[in-house]
Amino acid sequence: MKKLLVVIAMVAAGFTANAQKNVIKANPLALAFGSFEVGYERVVSESSSVELALAYSSLKVNTTGGQVDAKANGFGVEGKYKFYFGEETPRGWYAAPVVTYSNTSLDSGGEKGDFSFFGGGAVAGYQWVFGGGDSGFALDLNLGAQYVSVSTSGSIASTSIEGFLPKLGLSLGYAW
Repeated sequence: MKKLLVVIAMVAAGFTANAQKNVIKANPLALAFGSFEVGYERVVSESSSVELALAYSSLKVNTTGGQVDAKANGFGVEGKYKFYFGEETPRGWYAAPVVTYSNTSLDSGGEKGDFSFFGGGAVAGYQWVFGGGDSGFALDLNLGAQYVSVSTSGSIASTSIEGFLPKLGLSLGYAW
């Protein structure tokens, strides 16, 4: 019986030691643009974490008669490796390299095409975790720049654009 209690105490201590090692979050701004983005952040050391976000978008543009003029459906993925400057990862100031890829299919009146976006850059930000203790609500704000390569193909148009763009991020979620 004592051995069982010792094992239970060790397992409980292990769970307590791993407090706030996970953050799940969503981007509320993406909803305004017809997209849904959800991310997961996992602490990997005392001062760093990895974050992976997935996005899905679906837009329809209608005329006044209710006819569908254009449809766009796409997916995207983004990865970050965050370096935290404070003592309570995943809270506080951080800097992160970021890589983004997305692909969207367009259909406009029978003409079809694809829109591909690849970006790489860096962001700096701050993540709050409210509620003290082992869990709480999270707010993540970041700003940076990225080099992007955008290309289109299909019967709509074919073009390629490259250059630097600003990058802004906002996520709300829960840390545990």
